[in-house]
Amino acid sequence: VKYGCDSFLKHNYNIILTRSASSRTFKIPETNIRCDELQPEPSNKPIMTSRKLQPPVYCSANSRGSRLTWLETLKPLGVSKSSDSQSLLGMIDLHPDIFAVFPRIDLVHKNLYWQAHYRLIDWRCITTRAELSYRTRKKPWPQKKTGKARHGNRRTHIWLNGGQCKGPRGPESFFYLLPYNERLAGLLSMLSIKHAQNDLHIVDDFMLSKTLEEDAKTILTEAQTASLNLNDLEDPLSALNKTRHYRLTKTMNEAAIYIRQLADLRCWGPSILFVDAHSPASQLAVPYPGSENIDNNKTDNMNSSYDNLAISLACGSYENHVKSEISPESSAFKLDSIAPRATHPGRGLTLMPVHSLNVWSMVHHDTLVISLKALELLEERLIAAQTVVVRDEYSEAPYLHPSTPDWFTAEVDGQADDYVNKSFENRHFTDVIGSSKWRRDTL
Repeated sequence: VKYGCDSFLKHNYNIILTRSASSRTFKIPETNIRCDELQPEPSNKPIMTSRKLQPPVYCSANSRGSRLTWLETLKPLGVSKSSDSQSLLGMIDLHPDIFAVFPRIDLVHKNLYWQAHYRLIDWRCITTRAELSYRTRKKPWPQKKTGKARHGNRRTHIWLNGGQCKGPRGPESFFYLLPYNERLAGLLSMLSIKHAQNDLHIVDDFMLSKTLEEDAKTILTEAQTASLNLNDLEDPLSALNKTRHYRLTKTMNEAAIYIRQLADLRCWGPSILFVDAHSPASQLAVPYPGSENIDNNKTDNMNSSYDNLAISLACGSYENHVKSEISPESSAFKLDSIAPRATHPGRGLTLMPVHSLNVWSMVHHDTLVISLKALELLEERLIAAQTVVVRDEYSEAPYLHPSTPDWFTAEVDGQADDYVNKSFENRHFTDVIGSSKWRRDTL
């Protein structure tokens, strides 16, 4: 057993790698694995990460238990490359009322149909006979004694170059709002489907390698400093400006290649959706010209608060290169190829905040990667959305609130409740007058 340990582990490990990568286009090279390499280096982070989950939505004795998933990282760890534990930090709990609900495929389809059509506008518009400016309204000939067919004027649709009828009169908007419960059920169904299909991955944060993060912060600092110095306007064709753009393009391509190689190694994708707690634009606050933040020290402190800048550059690199039909890999290695979206539909990297998460994006991306902060915020908002009481406008009659000036005056004076009880005693209302809080929410 002692001397056959190496060969036994090597054989089984190669079988596992072959089965997991059978549906991929790449091949993982064989490596010699020893017993000492299977033990990862000691880490300060726990193997099991316990989270305080929100209380369940439904109060029942047969409540569902929490779901477990791996907590991963995008940073390279100091363990052996031949070990699968190089990306796993531990296990965390997921709320069952969000990631373990019954998937409603019909509501998912309704969400997809709604998101595909609510932005459409029909701009077609026909020209009626009243809008013609080059035709007279006189009768072309007398009604009788000519032998010709009777006509009133030459603007009607039966005449050549006449007006049109029974056609579209745009612009016509197809905008409508899907019911609140259907939007919520579609979002919960897609999150549960992604978790059941092993396409949901939770990471500690979106920080990449240390070198990429430092390069991204340096580029951001230079861009902010250049935007603040309005007096020293640089020539777009100057050597300094060209060097800055070259460094930006190089960092964006390296970050995109890093994430793509990481995704291929972990069998993610090919299209990946990254969900962060906040958008990068809300955290990258550039001070206005003439302020005290022009100092380099204060600019460095401002940039240090945002650590996930490299992944933003990587996702922006894929977006720019898809539009120009050149992939980041081909531009880095001086090769000409078609855009990734042209050869593989949906192959790309997308970064969005929690408030932008939607059914359409989750369906059109193969893998969903959520940061730990975004997971906390997402569970908090979805649990609150499931417990809120939404008034059914179809089963209940509409509430007839009082006139706005009188209500506003009574609300400012602090006599809203007295105003409701005294002012509407003799008025004929079909519905029961509610409280001032209900009127405020309705208005």
